[in-house]
Amino acid sequence: MRAEPLLAVLLALAASCGGEAGTVQHLAGDWPLAVELPNEVPLRYSAIVLVTIDTLRADHASAYGYARRTTPFLEELAARGVLFERAQATISHTAPSHASILTGLPPLVHGVLHNGYRLEPGAIDLAKVLGARGYESAAFVNTEFLTGVAANFGTVGATTERGEAVVDQAVTWLRGPHAAYVFLWVHLFDPHRWKDLAVEVPEGALWKGKTPPDFYDYIADLHGLTEMGPAGLLAQRWETVGGKEVELDDTAEYLRFVDAYDALILYADQQLRRLYEAVQALGLPGPTLWVVTADHGEGLASHGTDGHGAHIYQEQLHVPLVFHASDGSFGPRRATELVSHLDLYPTLVGLFSGRTETPAGWADGRSLVPLLGARPGDWPERALFAQRKPTGEPLFALQDGRFKLLVNEAQASEFYDLESDPRELHDRSAGAGAAAADLRTELERRLRLYRAHARDSAEQEIPDAWLEELRGLGYAR
Repeated sequence: MRAEPLLAVLLALAASCGGEAGTVQHLAGDWPLAVELPNEVPLRYSAIVLVTIDTLRADHASAYGYARRTTPFLEELAARGVLFERAQATISHTAPSHASILTGLPPLVHGVLHNGYRLEPGAIDLAKVLGARGYESAAFVNTEFLTGVAANFGTVGATTERGEAVVDQAVTWLRGPHAAYVFLWVHLFDPHRWKDLAVEVPEGALWKGKTPPDFYDYIADLHGLTEMGPAGLLAQRWETVGGKEVELDDTAEYLRFVDAYDALILYADQQLRRLYEAVQALGLPGPTLWVVTADHGEGLASHGTDGHGAHIYQEQLHVPLVFHASDGSFGPRRATELVSHLDLYPTLVGLFSGRTETPAGWADGRSLVPLLGARPGDWPERALFAQRKPTGEPLFALQDGRFKLLVNEAQASEFYDLESDPRELHDRSAGAGAAAADLRTELERRLRLYRAHARDSAEQEIPDAWLEELRGLGYAR
């Protein structure tokens, strides 16, 4: 990699971000979050790599205990890093979720509420923050519409081909001339295409690894299908990304769709390995920081649905999250604390001894730095917010270490004890007591704050090419 004078990089980026090339940079403006970065803190990581695997629910990753070896490489990273067992997305929709990861703000605030919406150019996202510290940035995404949240990256590439093509683009970029430090985001879409794979490949085994005995019983329990029974499962009607209707004839056919999902997860894990090995082969002077997560999960018949965008049950919100440093400086640890995608932003800022500021200190995100060592630091409990994409009736959720409340605009609610009912099968809202009331009060407070600081939520005009892509992906008609 070609090293450019760091001082020149910082001076140019500070000017472009409205900061000052002094002891401390202040990144602020017409944006509901500001960042303060001390310049004197040494840059530890030669590369920071964020990998997002689309539509990967945590309980189908073998790193999280799934019975099939779907994520062997993620297991390797986790064994030499920190795996967060209870990481939560803020929304079950691709572009809004990624915008939350990149900005540390809930969708109601950052304003990217639908796929095809753009993040404001003035957003102080991770590309802008890391750029202010001298990191050259690039994003390689597996859908065209996601370029709308990557505008602050110095290089942006997009392809709708398989994940291998995305990694190829990223590797080609990595092997080119760059500044001394790089921030790379790679997005892999493949698991999203599970239904299409099962329909398009009607013969032959889709999952070629080992499968435990009585696999349907295992999946039925994992997905909360036991109470609905085979009859309830087979009554479901799905639609592929390509728009083909899916009717399940028997449980064996259902398991074939599970096979397709698992096979695509394994494929994405293989692409993650390829990317990791390519970065290691560069021989960078310093270590690489890896952050691997998913934008959201998937229904897979849980709660009677195949998909994600319309629901915010745990199968849509519980996502993998692994931090790994190539020099082994994190963990090893499996963190049981409840954490959020909103925590990634202040974590990366915190690694530079920076801090974030919001009006009246209302931001939910919290630096994970105290949890990245082998022995965790102080981590007070807090409740986490989530929302459904705003198509139809608004739906919001708030969960703490044990309970979860879902409330729609008409104030109808569902209430679950996740400790005794992790599949959310038994709504306890009828007899809910103080815990539900406390969550409702806090949810109402959060919504007031978010709406008070929300960006302009007027409907954005989506480019025709993106609309065509969204139609092809089943997001628009």
